[in-house]
Amino acid sequence: MGIVIPDTPENMQLCICETCPTFNGSPLTGGFFCSMGKAKEPVKKAGCVCSKCQITAKFSLKGGLWCVRGKSADL
Repeated sequence: MGIVIPDTPENMQLCICETCPTFNGSPLTGGFFCSMGKAKEPVKKAGCVCSKCQITAKFSLKGGLWCVRGKSADL
């Protein structure tokens, strides 16, 4: 199993999903996909900012596009 990202207010404040071109190019809602899981809405891939997110560094995450792939704990 992958790395569990705790669903805390502190971690949620680090989330940059809403700045992502994929987020903005799709009818996505929510965010914090690395912790909460993949999007329920259809996703049109248009780039990824996961590698620039402080959560990626804090938890040494590999990969990205959590909105498509699912939460890091499941991968």
